[in-house]
Amino acid sequence: MHKALDLEEDEIDLKEIFKTLEKYKKSILFFTLLFTVFAAIYAYISPNIYRATTTIETDDNKQQSLSKDDMLSMAMGMGGTNINSEIEIIKSRHLIAKALKEVDLGHRYYAKYRFKETELYDASPFEVILISGKNISFIIYPINKQYYRLEAKGEDPRTLEKWKISKLYAYGKSVDEKHFDFTLYLKKNRTLDPKKVYRFVILDKNKAIDEVQKNLSVTQANKQADILKIDYDDPVALRAQQFANALANAYLMQEIEQKTKEASMILSFIDDQLAGINGNLKNSENKLETFKKNSNMVSLGSKAEDVVSKMSEYESKLAEASIEEQMLDTLYAQIKKGSNIESISAAGLDLSSTGVPQLIQKLQEAVLKRKILRADYTPAHPEVRKLTNSIAQTKKVIASTIKTLKLRASKRKALLKKTIKEYEGLMEALPEKEKVFAGLKRKFVVNEKIYSYLLEKRATTAIAKASTVNKSQIVDTALLPEKPIKPKRKLIVLVGFTLGLLFGILMAFLREYMDDDIKEEEDIRRRTELPLLGSIPHIVKNEKSIKVMDAPKSVVSEAFRALRTNLQFMVPEKKGIIISITSTIAGEGKTTVAANLAAIISLTGKRTIILNLDMRKPTLHTKFDLPNTKGTSTLLSGNAFLDEVIQHSKYDNLDVIASGPIPPNPSELIGNENLTTMIDELKTRYDVIILDTPPVGLVSDAVRLMKLSDVSLYAIRADVSKKGYLADIERMAEKYQVKGLSLLLNGVKATRRGYGYGYGYGYGYYEEG
Repeated sequence: MHKALDLEEDEIDLKEIFKTLEKYKKSILFFTLLFTVFAAIYAYISPNIYRATTTIETDDNKQQSLSKDDMLSMAMGMGGTNINSEIEIIKSRHLIAKALKEVDLGHRYYAKYRFKETELYDASPFEVILISGKNISFIIYPINKQYYRLEAKGEDPRTLEKWKISKLYAYGKSVDEKHFDFTLYLKKNRTLDPKKVYRFVILDKNKAIDEVQKNLSVTQANKQADILKIDYDDPVALRAQQFANALANAYLMQEIEQKTKEASMILSFIDDQLAGINGNLKNSENKLETFKKNSNMVSLGSKAEDVVSKMSEYESKLAEASIEEQMLDTLYAQIKKGSNIESISAAGLDLSSTGVPQLIQKLQEAVLKRKILRADYTPAHPEVRKLTNSIAQTKKVIASTIKTLKLRASKRKALLKKTIKEYEGLMEALPEKEKVFAGLKRKFVVNEKIYSYLLEKRATTAIAKASTVNKSQIVDTALLPEKPIKPKRKLIVLVGFTLGLLFGILMAFLREYMDDDIKEEEDIRRRTELPLLGSIPHIVKNEKSIKVMDAPKSVVSEAFRALRTNLQFMVPEKKGIIISITSTIAGEGKTTVAANLAAIISLTGKRTIILNLDMRKPTLHTKFDLPNTKGTSTLLSGNAFLDEVIQHSKYDNLDVIASGPIPPNPSELIGNENLTTMIDELKTRYDVIILDTPPVGLVSDAVRLMKLSDVSLYAIRADVSKKGYLADIERMAEKYQVKGLSLLLNGVKATRRGYGYGYGYGYGYYEEG
């Protein structure tokens, strides 16, 4: 007798799905429209966002073949540009701050009309000169051409005191309050539209950078190429273009500035040296000229000339070596100290074959990148740690190389000094007057050569400074965006519609799942194997009406005729058939069913009697408009005879035994042997006996009456009875071995039945759902 009572069935019943959707179609439509309307409103008020894109090719060892120096740099982890570091640098606060000097993202002006706020940028009809009050949102309500109302609120950062203001002010007049101080000017020939509400906020540097970082994206355009794509999103198309280009230019300019700074420091050093040598040169020249005049000597002999020429050559080389050694000492000290790495340079030294200039350049790039990254990240960040390790290793290699070069320069100086010493011996052998002349000329020639050497170095460095270029370059500049990238308004509305539809459907199935009321026959068939004899349409409550008699052509009467026919197949044709009718709880319509069933059976000519055994809440007598002074309670208690309690109804072949006065002990009366005696007597007099029993919740009463019956009808009321009742009914039938137990669905609304109204005048006695 057990059917799968569990509610989760493996098979998907499409018919039930569509039935649920039909049942809750109004709520589904409501949620769909609600979500769609909200999505449309959101799409309308959302500001347009424009994206400007620029691409940069980074300097990443573009040479197809690598030199010895390149391979050394790469072996140290310094070769080429780390693309991830470049991305972080472009996104850094340091570089963004440089770009913000070119593009104004701090002054934000807005206009609101019909709930939609638009940023004005350079189209603003007013401008604000702010003294104090950054990061405060000010709302402007235009009053007329002279005045406006200002509203603002905030919190004092020191006292945490909340403040709010709403006052009238004049255009062009200072607004000096405790928490802010500014002046609002109308632009020439411009006015504020009184239909609009304006707003402005002046961001400080940090807030402006935060806003940029939220809307900035830097990615590698192609894994096979060192090209970076800078995307910047902004509600103003022009500002998006301007900032994307400004950021790209700031990235390129930082390397050029660094190289230019290095060349400037070298030029400064050379200029200092030139100033000293220039004085020495003039002094030696004056002394030489004075000696010539005083001694009447114009030239040296060939031997002395040769000695002077050789000595001056070696002495100039010694001076150059000393300058080089001095520059190496300075360079070594800067590398070891580790300060002002960005400003050091080996451009004045002929070190191209050593790889030092390339290593210094890589070191400076790494130091600059680390400095930029440290503005946003801690030393523990992977990119910062990687740069720190590379910097330490590179400094170690450069210092070691410089020490070797210093040692080499020192040896060269010693050799030059030895050679000069030998020539000094030759000069001592010259005549005194010629020796003095040779000494003066030697100093002049040496100073002249050193001066020429420094001039050459200065010219080379100046040219290098003037021709400084960045190996990185802009591939494509940002164009003015023509269309916003978001919001995708059609998509938003479509998503809103879809979500609303899905939510409505979900709620429909959730409500259906949570709804434990029995609605229709299928709810019963899916949960029990007990026979279902039929369903009775919903009947308008009318205590003094038997519907099958008052509306014989109605769909209600048709339903009871079908029930009568089904009962004929369940019991053999005999005299004294007993049919009991019960329910789980009161209010499920068992008495109405019993009365109408008795009436429909009586129409076939069979003598029928209906007994009201529900003595706790008797209502049967009201259906037939009969008194309730005597009945089953008086009969079973021995206070009346059977003939005294039988009442004839106004319908042929139909008698009624009312419940009688409500007894204090109805259960004991039903358990009384007088009940069996009464029923046996009635079986001899009537063809059909209908028992209106108490609800089955009172098991001791209802079960005994059902066991006396040939057929037991269990009334289930649509939209009242719970689905869980069915399992209880099955357990009861099995436990007490109730024979002929069948179910009857009562109170079904017309929309849930398999047929409509087709019988004339029945409308007044039943209602559609």
